[in-house]
Amino acid sequence: TDIAAALGLHQLKKAHAFQQRRAAIAARYEAAFSGLPLISAPMPPAGELHAWHLYAIRLAEGAGIPRDRFIERLYALGIGCSVHYIPLHLQPYWRDRYALRAADFPASQQAYEQMLSLPVYSRMTDADAQRVIAAVRGLLAPA
Repeated sequence: TDIAAALGLHQLKKAHAFQQRRAAIAARYEAAFSGLPLISAPMPPAGELHAWHLYAIRLAEGAGIPRDRFIERLYALGIGCSVHYIPLHLQPYWRDRYALRAADFPASQQAYEQMLSLPVYSRMTDADAQRVIAAVRGLLAPA
């Protein structure tokens, strides 16, 4: 619609600033999560730009907490996060039509069971990011 287009044009003027803010939060996460039993989102190669519309992490084998429990604990701390993706073999259409079984896709199944997305958005304050960092560190840092 014309109204949506007008809003979109106005937002495009801010796109670079939005991306820079999300990149700053991603860099902050990357530094803060060093040494934790997780695999952080890969950083883009030098000179390339990443949108950072999501910040995915993968709990490592030694995390000591299943992904679903980790998500529940983050929610209890007021941190909204989500399952990062659901693989094709678990999507009802493909699973049922082709009788796909999780055991036939061990790598994809394991990634699904370990990955989640943490909040990252352009209006996120430093205090918001620090709350996420503190929550993740609190759940994963060695005692």
